Amino acid sequence: MIATDSVMFEVGVIMLVSFIGAALASKAKQSVILGYILAGILIGPYIHFTIGGFTYDGLVKDTEFIRFLSEMGLTLLMFFVGLGFSVTKLKKTKTPAIILALMDVGIGMFLGILIGFALDWPLVDTVFLAGVISMSSVAITGKALQELERISSPETEYLLGMVIVESFLSMVLLTIAGGLMFESGSSSMSQLIVGILAFYGFFIFLAILVVPRVVKYFERIKSDELFVLFALGLVFLSAALAQVAGVPAIIGAFFLGMVFAETKLVERMEDRISPFRDALVAVFFVAFGMLIDLSMLGMIVPLLLIAIPVVLFYEVILVSAISYLLGFASRSAIFMGTSITGRASEAVMYASVGSSSPAVVKGAELNPFAGAFCFVMSIISPGLMKHSSKVTGALTRVTPSVLRYGGSLINRTMSKIILPSGLKLFERTKRLEVLVICYFATLVAVMVLPFPYEIISFLIGAALVGIAYQTLEADLYTVVRITNFDNLGVVTRDPGHISRYIAGFVSLSLVTILSIAYLFRLWWASSLVLLLAYFIIVMLMTRTVYQVTRTPSFNLKAGPVVRRPAKKKQKPFQPNFRAPAPRPDPGWDVDPPSSRTEALQEPGPEWRPETDRTPPEEDREAAAPKRKRRNAEATPAPDLAEEEKWGRL
Repeated sequence: MIATDSVMFEVGVIMLVSFIGAALASKAKQSVILGYILAGILIGPYIHFTIGGFTYDGLVKDTEFIRFLSEMGLTLLMFFVGLGFSVTKLKKTKTPAIILALMDVGIGMFLGILIGFALDWPLVDTVFLAGVISMSSVAITGKALQELERISSPETEYLLGMVIVESFLSMVLLTIAGGLMFESGSSSMSQLIVGILAFYGFFIFLAILVVPRVVKYFERIKSDELFVLFALGLVFLSAALAQVAGVPAIIGAFFLGMVFAETKLVERMEDRISPFRDALVAVFFVAFGMLIDLSMLGMIVPLLLIAIPVVLFYEVILVSAISYLLGFASRSAIFMGTSITGRASEAVMYASVGSSSPAVVKGAELNPFAGAFCFVMSIISPGLMKHSSKVTGALTRVTPSVLRYGGSLINRTMSKIILPSGLKLFERTKRLEVLVICYFATLVAVMVLPFPYEIISFLIGAALVGIAYQTLEADLYTVVRITNFDNLGVVTRDPGHISRYIAGFVSLSLVTILSIAYLFRLWWASSLVLLLAYFIIVMLMTRTVYQVTRTPSFNLKAGPVVRRPAKKKQKPFQPNFRAPAPRPDPGWDVDPPSSRTEALQEPGPEWRPETDRTPPEEDREAAAPKRKRRNAEATPAPDLAEEEKWGRL
């Protein structure tokens, strides 16, 4: 008789059921993660049904050891995610990838927090709910790109770079959220901040000073067995170090992977440790499915009906619009937005960490919501990617023409600034980069500092936005002058109309973000009012620039353009339409102007076509220009007859 409560039986059942679930998911052309989660639900302790007198209560009862194995699998998974975070890969796509990742995670976290507050969830639960909603899946995106054969597409490089940056941001946010996992009074905020800073400082020290010097000794390990033991020991010790610093263990594994991402050991680690990762990661997803209580599905249906449309709206429309404004083509922008709608391991990770926190009240709802949410979004994402061209056409038809025009102006201008190009028409100034960094520092200060420092930080941020507007508008003016907008119907003679519009749009967006961060702490619903006002102002700005730059009646009344002074090392083209200066008289005609005019008005008989008009030699000598001589008395008297003859000519 097999003991169904033994550890060996439970591990064997999990492995076999994982295989069956992954095989069925692959046959259905779905992610294997869905197969793992469904398999976990079927063998977990929360499933109960009766068929013909047979009662089934699940196969696995004791989940403690399985939870331990799943934590090991999640640790190895995040280590491999860190190995994929290579700074070298981001050199070409760093600016678009970083901007898109920040906007995607920021919008997703903001909307997730709004949903949590609207449903009256506690703060800690709301943060983890927002993490589940906002974190895109690297695995689903990569798998769908391979199936659609779009790995070599121009936008794929930027898309993968964006997903890699999002993975890094998810770890940073999870580090911050880890501080909320402690119950009140168990650890002070100052100790938490010191521990996190020490943790990050230690890994920066490893990446810069230690690993580059000792990696050559690691490469000398010839035995694969010794190398596997060495690598696994480093992974789990880094996870333990993270726990000591007060952050989740998986953060330590992720940053250790980042440390080794730029070394020659990456391929060997992937080849030798990936079998352990695959087995334990399958255990992690099965264990996650085992923790889903099917009786809670009725409670999470309203949350699903809210979260799924919200994610589709901000990923397909907002993130795609931001991609288009950064300079991508419309089809590429929509494809990038639809590619990051999938949710899988990252969302499950947030739900798993949050549900295990003693400070989380809604943990029983968080797990089933994450499982159902990932299941639905993983099914929707490949279909959206496949039909992204149809989505592009539908969105183009419903977008007002004024917004399309304004977006085209920004798209054509920003493509020369943001996207890399072999022909450098614009070079970003250090001043603008410093202003952006200072702005984000003040934004964080507004969100975390108490009164009255938050007001001071808000005022400083507003001043930085004003300075950034002047700097950006001056830089954009140069770009707009050399950009061709003819096919858009632009008839303006002043490039300042377009440069001021784009700089104003960017500055308005920065001010809106800063205002939301300040007012959200006072009343979260005020952010919706600000967003509505922002949209109205953008519409008015776009309509104004449409009338000024495209309608001829406005430009016919425009005065002459006042050219701006050229910057240093720049000599703009200055056309000169002045009439040429009169040339000096050659000096051979000695008659006064009046006599010449009369002679030309009354031509004599001598003016007739002849075969030979060359005057004799003596006549040429007589008609030569007279030079002043030093002795005026020696000058002979002019021959009046000859002068009259040549004067008539």
